[in-house]
Amino acid sequence: PASAMVSTPAQPSQSVEDRLRAAEPTFWENPWVTNDTRKALQALELSGKDLDAAQDRWARFAPVISELWPNQCASGRIRSALQPLRMAVPGLPKNVKKLVKRDDALPVCASVKARGGFYEVLARAEEVARQSGQTTDSPVALCSALLSDEVKQALSEHEVAVGSTGNLGMSVGFAASALGMRSTVHMSKEAKTWKKTMLKDHGVDVVEHEGLYGEAVAKGRDAANSNAFCHFVDDESSTDLFLGYSAAGREMKEQLREKNIPVDSEHPLIVYLPCGVGGAPAGICWGLKHSFGPNVYVFFVEPTHAPCVCLGLFSDKHDGVTVQDFGLTGETEADGLAVSRPSGLACRMSKHLVSGVVTVADDELFKHLALLMDSDKIFAEPSCCSAFSAPQRIMGSSKMRATMENGTHVFWLSGGGLVPVEQRELLIQRGRSLLAADQATASKL
Repeated sequence: PASAMVSTPAQPSQSVEDRLRAAEPTFWENPWVTNDTRKALQALELSGKDLDAAQDRWARFAPVISELWPNQCASGRIRSALQPLRMAVPGLPKNVKKLVKRDDALPVCASVKARGGFYEVLARAEEVARQSGQTTDSPVALCSALLSDEVKQALSEHEVAVGSTGNLGMSVGFAASALGMRSTVHMSKEAKTWKKTMLKDHGVDVVEHEGLYGEAVAKGRDAANSNAFCHFVDDESSTDLFLGYSAAGREMKEQLREKNIPVDSEHPLIVYLPCGVGGAPAGICWGLKHSFGPNVYVFFVEPTHAPCVCLGLFSDKHDGVTVQDFGLTGETEADGLAVSRPSGLACRMSKHLVSGVVTVADDELFKHLALLMDSDKIFAEPSCCSAFSAPQRIMGSSKMRATMENGTHVFWLSGGGLVPVEQRELLIQRGRSLLAADQATASKL
């Protein structure tokens, strides 16, 4: 049971920086977050008009997506279910409403990265179609253009490249291959072998690098810059990726309305987002703030050894710091979160919007995966199970306790649907073994 999990209690005498440097699980409350959400949003480099344009572009993409993946996404809408969570979450009272956002089951590539990767690749394809003289201003026109022989020929001469630990690479690679574009994914050493194999099976060129994620991105960017026909999907600074993720805010607003779940000052919404370089969680956070204003509280969750966004925000240096500057390795079992330097765009866009960041030890990821399987029969990548560790740390804040007790809690499952069965069993068993060890330790106390 969740109550059997043994965790290290916070030491009041330690500062947040001390705990981060020691790779101890930590809750950092953001001192810059504001309740004047409208003013904060107006001061940012992207606006509500950009969000509206992104929503319109997703609508234009729908027939194309449906045509390219008729069996996996007949509706053409990259959306995921919002469903009740049965699992007991440490720190939360039993009577609070708990939900999971099932991006682990998003169409085609089964991760949150479908929102950003598909969006940017399709935006690039739309640009190529326009350069070919095609009209793309309606869903029907865009679909007709991208499927025309002339545009197909033009797309075959273009390449898309990306640096990734896996999931973004799969979304970019799958989308580019489906459109007839060449694609190259530069992968860092922590990328899982099965993800490399799956990409190669889809005709994607995989370039493996010995270094961490940041090196793969830098090498990929350099290679793309030398090719005028190559578009680099830059996870550290792309506004197209960011806007693709942001559409999830309105999606959730529709889903909560359909479920008759209110979101207001007396019924806050609390959302937990696994965080790597920061683009996906910051984009979703921005979209949520446009939909719910000050009534949504967003928390990012990162590994203790790779809390790059937490350190970027905490230090207020954004992408001017790395986790190595704080004596950390950047290495973690949460491969999608194994990032040393945060996105500057993500830090700027979330500085006044995100309520805080929680860091989580690797073992907790596997324990929560096992508990999620036992209670809800849902498999998710261990990295997204980091979200379930956040409430017990946040509940230690007297400022947040009432909000937590009255809110609707949403845990964002950011990937997992494509993990091979044999890999799933190994990950689940690792979690069960850790829980059994906790049970044995607890029985001796």
